[in-house]
Amino acid sequence: MHKAMKGILDLFIIVAALSIILGIISRILLKPFPFGLEAQAYLQFSQAMLLFAIAVGIRELLRTKEK
Repeated sequence: MHKAMKGILDLFIIVAALSIILGIISRILLKPFPFGLEAQAYLQFSQAMLLFAIAVGIRELLRTKEK
C-alpha cells in the first residue's frame, strides 16, 4: 500500500474518532457543542469518514492484488 494512501486512511479514521467523541459529548450535554452542530451531525459525519476509509482501503487492496 502506498504511503500516501495509508496516510489518508489514517486521517479518515482519526477524523471519524474525533467526530464520534464530539458527538458523544454533545449527546451527553443535550445541546449543540462546538460549531453549533447537533450530536446527530457529528455521528453521521463519522459514519461517512469510516465509509470513505473502507472504500479507499478496499481499492488499494484490489490494486495491489492486480499487480
